[in-house]
Amino acid sequence: MPSPNGFDSRLDTLVTEIRTVMSHETASSSDAARSEFISWLHSHASEVAQIRYDRTPTGFCRTIVAGEADLQRFLAESGKESH
Repeated sequence: MPSPNGFDSRLDTLVTEIRTVMSHETASSSDAARSEFISWLHSHASEVAQIRYDRTPTGFCRTIVAGEADLQRFLAESGKESH
């Protein structure tokens, strides 16, 4: 059964592509910080606030919409302060 945020462990095993959509709250970070944040989001996919799976010819594409709550958790776990 999928979780409330949309994570589905069964579909996640079939992911062949990933995408990240930055919300307006998270879009203003530097390229290096953004890359680290995106990597963190996809390695913690079961915990993000919003995720969806779109069917592709070869499997599924996992799309994560990065929100403020995700950014705050990333900053807290990585020991970085928010601006």
